[in-house]
Amino acid sequence: MKFIEFGKLIKTMEVNHYDYKKDYQCTLNALDERKNGKIYSIPEHISTMVFALLSNQRPWKPIADNRENINKLFNNFDANYIKATDYQVFVDGLLTLHCGNRQIHKQMQSLKDNIETLERIAKDYGSVDNYYNNIDIKELLKSLSAGKYKLKQMGVPLVSEYLKGIGIDIIKPDVHVCRILTRLGYSKSNKITEDEAFDICCDIAKEYNLTKVDVDAILWQYGARNYFEVCCDKPKCSKCLVENCKSRQAQK
Repeated sequence: MKFIEFGKLIKTMEVNHYDYKKDYQCTLNALDERKNGKIYSIPEHISTMVFALLSNQRPWKPIADNRENINKLFNNFDANYIKATDYQVFVDGLLTLHCGNRQIHKQMQSLKDNIETLERIAKDYGSVDNYYNNIDIKELLKSLSAGKYKLKQMGVPLVSEYLKGIGIDIIKPDVHVCRILTRLGYSKSNKITEDEAFDICCDIAKEYNLTKVDVDAILWQYGARNYFEVCCDKPKCSKCLVENCKSRQAQK
C-alpha cells in the first residue's frame, strides 16, 4: 500500500476509543441524498455556504453547538429576508453567539452578492444543482472560488466545505489537512499546494475504498481543536502510531 500511514491514523483513533464517524454522519447523509437524486433548494445552498464561511480559521465546535440559534438568526436562510436585512444584524448576532471570525464583517457584507450569484446560476441552468452535477469537480472549484460564479470571501477550502454540505464528495484542503499530509511525507515539497493536497486525498480514498469525505474528516479531526487533536500545532506524537512522520523525526 502507498499510504500505509493513513491506516495507522485510523488505528490510533480506534485504540483511543475515538469515534471519528459520528461528527460527519450528516455529511455522509447528504452524499446519499445527492446520489439518490435530491435537488437542493436555494435556502439549503445558502445555509451550507454560511456555515462554511463561519468555519474560517476558527474552532468548529461552538458553531456546531449553535446551529439552531444560527438558523433562527438567518430566518432559516430565506433568501429574500437575508438580502433585505442589514448585514450588521448578522454580524452582531453571530458575535453574541461567539460564532464570529476575523473576516465576519466582510463575509456578512458579501452574503447578499453571493446569494444573487447562486440565483444567477439557477437562472442560467434551471437549478444550482444542474450546474454542479454536470461539471468536472476541479472546474467547479475554480468557477466558484475564482471564476465566472465567484463566491466572495470564499477560496478553495471554503468552497469545498460548502460543497461537502450539499452532498458533493470532495476534499477540503485546509490547514489541518495540508499540515498532516506534509508531516506524513505525502507531499513532494515542504509547501503543499491545495491542488496537490486534493489529488493526494483522492488517491488515499481510492486505496482505502472510502469516500473523499471520509478521508477529509479523518485527516481534519486528527488535528482539529476539540476533536482528536493529535497532529496539531504542538503534535502529541507519543499518542500516534505513525513512527516515521516528519514531526516525530524533528523531535528526535
